[in-house]
Amino acid sequence: MSGHIGVVDHAPEKIIRDMFTMFADFGSDLDALTAFMTPDYRQLVDGREMTLANFRAHALALREGLSSLEIDILHLVCEADRAATVHLASATRPSGARSVIRVVAFYQFRGGRLCLVDELTRVQQGHDGDDALGSLQ
Repeated sequence: MSGHIGVVDHAPEKIIRDMFTMFADFGSDLDALTAFMTPDYRQLVDGREMTLANFRAHALALREGLSSLEIDILHLVCEADRAATVHLASATRPSGARSVIRVVAFYQFRGGRLCLVDELTRVQQGHDGDDALGSLQ
């Protein structure tokens, strides 16, 4: 179905996987990344709320502060316009220091786009300050 718009192209699993691929690709276009989200997008990270503009600032801060980011989805469950993941975010700093953050996230979709992400994070391997990586600005 490549190149055709259809139900499969808007499936929550595909949206999540494609968004994570683009999020972890520091050379990707930020406008293309934020196109996965609705204009009124909200993201809750450990109780801190981010808007679409905050998410964009977050993506920029990660690109400036890290040399690489890998997302490994351990569990993914989708139902209609909702989904949930348990995933690991492995971040590498320019110094070579690595951090691994476990994320449990709920996703809500509207019109084939993310409108809400509600997540809890826990540093599994890392350093002081790594608990703020999930909402870094």
